[in-house]
Amino acid sequence: MSDQSEFYAFGYRFAALDDVKQAQLEHQEQLYFETRLPRNDARKMLAVYDKVLDEKIFVTPVGWSFLLKMQEELRMLGVEEEKIRPIPLYGTFTHNPDGESRALRQRITTSGKQDEGKGKIRLSLLANVILCILVIAMFVISLNGSNPNILNYKHNIENEYAAWEQELTDRERVIRQKEAELLVNPGAESEEIPDTDGKAD
Repeated sequence: MSDQSEFYAFGYRFAALDDVKQAQLEHQEQLYFETRLPRNDARKMLAVYDKVLDEKIFVTPVGWSFLLKMQEELRMLGVEEEKIRPIPLYGTFTHNPDGESRALRQRITTSGKQDEGKGKIRLSLLANVILCILVIAMFVISLNGSNPNILNYKHNIENEYAAWEQELTDRERVIRQKEAELLVNPGAESEEIPDTDGKAD
């Protein structure tokens, strides 16, 4: 008897079409890893095995069988048993009340959490970009501002001294002009020096 709610793939019977698709994807991953595994280097192979477990690539029996093969190869390469991590199943196995074989109930629901996480990452990224723009704008304003601050104090002080020097040069020029007009001898002490503001007495 063939039940339409049962799906078969790679020698396993699955209860949902999504599980079959996941098993097919894991089979493709298995083929990829089989061609690229460093089979003669125990350390590298153990690192690949650990990374596969950490990233939870295999969650169906198809992937688990590949992980079992990897464990056997690691043992054959001389890796100590305590260094080989057990395969996490990420699910519970229970007996159905109608007497059928065991079914796997997944406890992991990733789609909703991933979408929520992506939204938070985008929001965080946008906030960081805005804050960076504000910081850059603050530096530009501080550098170009007329008030002395820690960023532009040297420039402002140099400008102030330059203004004083220009003012003194202008006053000296005015004094020399007045002296020339009055035919005043610069060495004479008895003569009165004209006002530096350029006003006549």
